[in-house]
Amino acid sequence: MASTKVSVLKFVGTVSLGLLTGTSYTLYSFTTPSLLEHSSASSAAKAFRSLASTATTHLTTLSGISGSAFFLAFVLSPSGYRHPYLLYTSLFCFGTRLTDYVTPSIFGEPSSTSAATQRRAAVAQARKEKAAARRMVASYELLDDSHTEEGTASASGDDLVEEEINGEEVRSEVELFVRNQLVQTAVAGLGFAMAVLGVWGDGAHQFVDTFVIEV
Repeated sequence: MASTKVSVLKFVGTVSLGLLTGTSYTLYSFTTPSLLEHSSASSAAKAFRSLASTATTHLTTLSGISGSAFFLAFVLSPSGYRHPYLLYTSLFCFGTRLTDYVTPSIFGEPSSTSAATQRRAAVAQARKEKAAARRMVASYELLDDSHTEEGTASASGDDLVEEEINGEEVRSEVELFVRNQLVQTAVAGLGFAMAVLGVWGDGAHQFVDTFVIEV
């Protein structure tokens, strides 16, 4: 019974890790780079953030499933068949979630990242000041002036929004995400190769044991 559970866990872990590797490679090589072909920075930014959010959710799920499956297979295996590759593969699976911290140290952080952070902080501060100014005008009940001021503030806010979305910043974010997927593909690929070799080795070992017993 325990052997059946371990076999199922190995199968689930291997399939999930294969999907994780394939998804990361697809994001790295095809899907994400195509976002840079959008005609406007705003549409590219919107598409990229939607893709990044969805991809991160699915990749995290696959990483958790595969890592947990291999770890449980290691724990539930009989002492004589508790191979270390199950634990190592589990560590590779969970290690894919650390690539966000490893990638900048390997490739370097894009120079425009700090500038983008400062720009967003300045935009947020300007919006707060505009909102405070509108509340102050409304408190004096100057209706005509209030409408005029709101129109001006809205126009300024729109300008700030447009100014916030910069093409170079979007390109920098996309390139960092692509590099992160490259590192994640490498980590997941190593784990997947180890899992396949381990499962093949388990099958060969069981075949040899069965053949020896029959002889």
